Amino acid sequence: MDSNQKSIRRSVLALILLATALFFALGLGFVVLSRRIPQQRLDRIEALLAAGETDGARRYAGRLKDEAAAERFLMRCDYADAEAAFARGDWDAARALYAAAGGWEDSADKVKLCDYRKAEELLAAGALEEAEEAFAGLGGYADAADRALDCRYERAAALESAGDLSASAALFDTLGAYRDAQARTMRLAITVTGISDGEEALSSFRGMSRELREKMERLSVTREKLPQGVIAVGFYHTVGLRADGSVVACGDNSFSQCAVEDLHDVTAVAAGAYHTLALHSDGTVSAVGRSSEKQCDTLLWRDVTAIAASDYASFGLRSDGTLLCTGFYDYSEPESWSGLTAVAGGSYNLAALRSDGTVWTYPKLKNADALRGCVGLAVNTGCVTGVMKDGSVAASFFDLSGWDDVVALSESGTAILGLRADGRVLAHFLRQSDAIDFSSVTDAVALAAGGTHFAVVRADGSVRVFGANGHGEAETAGWTLAVGG
Repeated sequence: MDSNQKSIRRSVLALILLATALFFALGLGFVVLSRRIPQQRLDRIEALLAAGETDGARRYAGRLKDEAAAERFLMRCDYADAEAAFARGDWDAARALYAAAGGWEDSADKVKLCDYRKAEELLAAGALEEAEEAFAGLGGYADAADRALDCRYERAAALESAGDLSASAALFDTLGAYRDAQARTMRLAITVTGISDGEEALSSFRGMSRELREKMERLSVTREKLPQGVIAVGFYHTVGLRADGSVVACGDNSFSQCAVEDLHDVTAVAAGAYHTLALHSDGTVSAVGRSSEKQCDTLLWRDVTAIAASDYASFGLRSDGTLLCTGFYDYSEPESWSGLTAVAGGSYNLAALRSDGTVWTYPKLKNADALRGCVGLAVNTGCVTGVMKDGSVAASFFDLSGWDDVVALSESGTAILGLRADGRVLAHFLRQSDAIDFSSVTDAVALAAGGTHFAVVRADGSVRVFGANGHGEAETAGWTLAVGG
């Protein structure tokens, strides 16, 4: 072999050795880099997390081939973002991020804490129902169960304050022995049903359907808005109360029963056969007209809150629940009554509603017990009637079971009138020959029944008189009475 060939072989061998060395060097470098680059990425992710740059950390985590490691970093990113959202009070965002963080550290507990804080936020905003639901959804977490009951209690109390007594009682009833819920339920049941015995009232209330309770509340609101003591009729005269506290009258004035021009600061009127009563805002009572039976002897009356009249007598209900009486009959018995909340007079009779729901009459009428629990009453010779909370009417003598949605009554010796919540007038005449058609009235807010004429106050304060007008008792054109807003 010549020197040339030897030289070529040496060169080829050198190239092979160099290539082999280079291959191993590249392999070693690749191995080193393949280990170093992931670690750099891990270090970079840690640095980004430490700096709070979770978006960048997520991008680097997405490049990791180790899926388990990538998942852990993503959970850490979610947790870090959740902590930031929690710190600024964004409970919804924080909750979602803690939930996404899965089992990282205390994420599961933080989810519940976010729900708790959200419930507290709803409570602070007055969203009691939503807050109750949120606390209840936390089950046994912290004091969430008690907080849910607190929310329900406050909801019930708010309903009571707003006048929705039925809904309030129903909600208090669900609280059982919590705080004073049982006592409040019973008290409200007594008010709603009109039954004075607590256990009986509670049993009755629980037996009512929701629809009936809602109806009773609707009627109660309507009753409370009705004007009181704004219209009255005697035998042959009509009396009305204006919004400025003055009084108007028309009809027979043979005993000066219509001499009302000097009456001022009046809050209610009533009328007997031939006399007129006026209650003043200071609790005194004025009377004009016939006084041969001493029905106008009210000069010394004080602290009166409501008035009524029969044909020849006058009655004043005092703030302490006792009664002042003057006129025909010896009224020593009713003057000893107590606990009264309402009074009515008619013909020769007196009726009073007591705080225990019973109705007392003088002279005593049969079957007055049928009116127990009524919220308004009217009386005349031989019969006392009462408006019940459900809008039905109970009567001691007549069958008025077909009447419904009634909110007020007036009674005379010839008829019983009922005012419905829709402004229509119901009438029961003792003799069909005396019957009057009230179907044209659709907006009544007050009424008064007399022997031969009947007055209806409309929502605009005007007055329509039906029946006789032999003495000008129907001359009410131009009257505008106190009917409120």
